[in-house]
Amino acid sequence: MTDDPLTITLADGRTLAYFDLGDPAGRPVLNCHGGLSSRLDVLPAWPAAEVLGVRLISPDRPGIGGSQFQPERVLLDWPGDVEQLADRLGLDQFAVLGWSAGGMYAQACAFALPSRVRHLGLVGSVIPPDWPGMMAEINLMDRTFIRLATAGVPVEKLIFILMRMVARHTPEALTRRSRLPDSVTAGMRASVAEALVDPLGAVEDYRLLGESWGFDPASIEVATDIWQGTDDHMVPAVWGRRLAAAIAGSRLTVVEGGSHFLMYEAWEEILLALTDLAEDTFGEK
Repeated sequence: MTDDPLTITLADGRTLAYFDLGDPAGRPVLNCHGGLSSRLDVLPAWPAAEVLGVRLISPDRPGIGGSQFQPERVLLDWPGDVEQLADRLGLDQFAVLGWSAGGMYAQACAFALPSRVRHLGLVGSVIPPDWPGMMAEINLMDRTFIRLATAGVPVEKLIFILMRMVARHTPEALTRRSRLPDSVTAGMRASVAEALVDPLGAVEDYRLLGESWGFDPASIEVATDIWQGTDDHMVPAVWGRRLAAAIAGSRLTVVEGGSHFLMYEAWEEILLALTDLAEDTFGEK
């Protein structure tokens, strides 16, 4: 397989790039990639998706990777892009997965497209910035980027320099603590590099991370699974519990010793849960 994405042209003329992995006839799961990342962050799940009969679709957000920049976008613009992609692929219903900052995009899809999103999965997800304590509790790197991106001054060059440093050094530093294989670390480096093809796209992603979502997670009525590791050093472990308390009927799986890269440690369990192929997930509930 090549790293080159597939593309569609959206109604407003923008290009949306995506991966379509796994079983073409399988149960569809649409991935919302993490922050400072891209469609590439699901590549390690490709073998598991194939074996489990899952069709794993992973689009780049606007300005990331192969997707065209969308100026002044808001979070609730994303479900419209996702719906157009689903229409083009002939998907009536699908599950949505969001890891880390991608969790807010997955929640937006579940909120805005309740008749199409059959199941929502959140792994080490962020919470809304207007929830008490969010900005004080988020890790220093993300807090710094949020403040720069929302400063209202032309700081793109500075942010790009900082992000380039992160792209060079962060994957190794973060995954070393998580004891992930070297192949995953190399893939993360490539995913971050793809996220920085247009630095303005990454800046916009961080701007949205610090702005109101336009809805409350408590409004989500889609079946929801939330996974949270106790040793997550990127988002506070308590955020998983807060999301579970807000989203009625959601199921929280707390993984003792699980890191922020829990998704890479348990692709099979996550995909099984999101496609209703297993009644139980993993870890302590």
